[in-house]
Amino acid sequence: MDRVKCSVRDVSVDDRGMLVLLAEETLHPLADGAGHPERYDAAELLKLLERADVFVAEAEGEMAGFVAVEAEGDALAVRCVCVSPAFEARGVANQLVDWAEGLAIHRRLRRLTAFVPAGDHPSLHLYRGHDFVSAATPAQPAMLLLEKRLPAVGD
Repeated sequence: MDRVKCSVRDVSVDDRGMLVLLAEETLHPLADGAGHPERYDAAELLKLLERADVFVAEAEGEMAGFVAVEAEGDALAVRCVCVSPAFEARGVANQLVDWAEGLAIHRRLRRLTAFVPAGDHPSLHLYRGHDFVSAATPAQPAMLLLEKRLPAVGD
């Protein structure tokens, strides 16, 4: 498939329903397929969408995906990257991670982090392709904490 160029924007109130449907369509089956249906919790997703900074990727006039991030000390934590099945393998996830990195640098944060299931090979490939490395061993052995050190931005 051809790569698409996305525009990324702040989420709007009108997007909330579509975000939930997109997550239900993509994240829920991934969790089930990995044998860990407990990793998808619709109530937790709603809480995340309320508290996090959420950005929507649009391509070809459609919502192609979204990223949810939260500041955590000197880091910007990527909490969720979700891509519409219609846009899988077309570079949307990469553009969302690039967006998150630019946001972290703009905010003068030192690191970008992601907490990923150890068996989630597509996500591990995504983050490692953006120079994320394993950080401290998390308390949950089935999960990996990945991080990318960011360049210091002068005042």
